[in-house]
Amino acid sequence: MIKVNVAVIKKHLTGKKILQYDVGSAELDISETDLPVAGLVHIEGELSNVGDVLLLKAKVSAAVNRVCSRCLKEFTAESFGEVTEKYYPSGSPGVENDAYVYNADIVDITEPLRESLLLAEPLRVLCKEDCLGICPVCGKDRNIQPCSCDTGTIDPRLAALKQFIKY
Repeated sequence: MIKVNVAVIKKHLTGKKILQYDVGSAELDISETDLPVAGLVHIEGELSNVGDVLLLKAKVSAAVNRVCSRCLKEFTAESFGEVTEKYYPSGSPGVENDAYVYNADIVDITEPLRESLLLAEPLRVLCKEDCLGICPVCGKDRNIQPCSCDTGTIDPRLAALKQFIKY
């Protein structure tokens, strides 16, 4: 967990605290199954007083172990997330149930940082933009060696639909 003491910045209307951390994925409550982070998570940003709320603006980055969706090779790539969140004092009137709140002079910034890194991860990753993938017929990695397999075969259950395609 990453907790920040905001006593000093609350005293000044335009007070701010610069944040710069290198933390392990466990400190952000990120498990290996959530996101396989390789090394440390880098956090840079600021927590500033903007009147009745505190504003967190930060960038989160980490090297992540991934598996290519086409060729199934393992590789490591950078993942970047951005955070902009408001923190309201505990017990403030009109604050929504899902809003971030803080008690006294301690702000826990763990959850928005965690969410931004997890949401920055794409659903489908490629080892390189022009990855050719694995041949569905022979199973060769087409990035290493091209194959001459016929991949134009039609599933027999869909053969009746072929009559609608005109060449």
